[in-house]
Amino acid sequence: MQEGIAVSKVRESWRRPAIDEMKRNVKAELDQVLAASNESSRLNYILEQIQGLEEATESAALLRRFILVMSALVHHERYGGLGKKQIQDLGTLGQAILRVVGVKTGHNPTSFLHAEMHAIMSDIHYSNGEFLPSLWERQLGAHASVMTPEHLSRQNYGMGLSALRLGNVTSAVLFFEKALTEGEDQGHHDRIRMHLLKAKRLSGDLEQARAMAVRCAAEIENEACLNELKWEKALIDLRESQDLGELFSLSKRGQPLHTSSYLLELFLWTTGHAKTKWGEKIAKVSTLGSQRSLDFHRYTHLFAVAQNLEQAYDAEIPFAKRLLDIKKILPRIQLLRQVDQELLSWLSLARWLYRSHHYPMASMIFHEYQGLCLKLSGGQSRDVLSMAQDLEGVDWAAKAV
Repeated sequence: MQEGIAVSKVRESWRRPAIDEMKRNVKAELDQVLAASNESSRLNYILEQIQGLEEATESAALLRRFILVMSALVHHERYGGLGKKQIQDLGTLGQAILRVVGVKTGHNPTSFLHAEMHAIMSDIHYSNGEFLPSLWERQLGAHASVMTPEHLSRQNYGMGLSALRLGNVTSAVLFFEKALTEGEDQGHHDRIRMHLLKAKRLSGDLEQARAMAVRCAAEIENEACLNELKWEKALIDLRESQDLGELFSLSKRGQPLHTSSYLLELFLWTTGHAKTKWGEKIAKVSTLGSQRSLDFHRYTHLFAVAQNLEQAYDAEIPFAKRLLDIKKILPRIQLLRQVDQELLSWLSLARWLYRSHHYPMASMIFHEYQGLCLKLSGGQSRDVLSMAQDLEGVDWAAKAV
């Protein structure tokens, strides 16, 4: 697309009612494609439609092409399928269409389209483990458009998610609390409350976390969030009891939390625990991966970390190979979507190395865990999960001799 192109009646179709109608029409069209094929075919269809409109100059055709670009990016964030260059090219194309049409940033009735573009790019960065670029895109979106209360709530929620994943609990709490003051979407507010609770739990302040859990129980209506609240309450209690029994009960077969993400996280809790008895009760990761009812495609990094930790305890595999395999997953740990999963991964890895008498490496990995704990707690705690008291008492200098 060339920016000097002549666009006929360009502004007629670029009004909010027309934009919303085009979104509905494109969604209905893509839903039909999905119903007749699969997710991969839908993405291919979107890309073909975008290519077919390459020479478009009519206002409605340009709007359709822009909505299709956004649809491709949203599809990728949810299901994957695009390469890095394709994502960059689609982002560039979307911005080019907005420039050609004359959609300006700032106080403009259609400037929200810039914010929506930045929002999906932020989500894609987050899914890729690029948490600082994700935060950056959110900030660009905030400067690009004057947002409605609902958009502003989602904007602050997204900022809070990135801040929390980067370990900045103080900023995350402020963003989440601000997000709760905007908009009226109960389901969205319930999700914000759950992340606010998680942030307070990971700050290491048990009293604040318990108080927030009570508030959540009184205010949350969304069923999925209520189930997650049970998990968060169990994690708060775990700080004192060290008992994983409730987590096992909540995630057993037939329960709402018998899902891939919770089962993988439970595995990390067992490998990070000081007592090996919990690891004997958990299903093998390889077994979980073969269950058709569980979907791991959105948790590839988490699955790889758990699988390699499981294999690390397999004495039939040569120790040198186990060390080599663990090395391969180290970059994945920092790409995990949830910061508490990164904490559990460092702790689990440090514990395996300690049990394997590989003390120098255990010390360095354990300090990764402690460093992240200090960051989350604002320097107040080296063990925000209250799971590493035994390792904190180790004389690492003596062990290194």
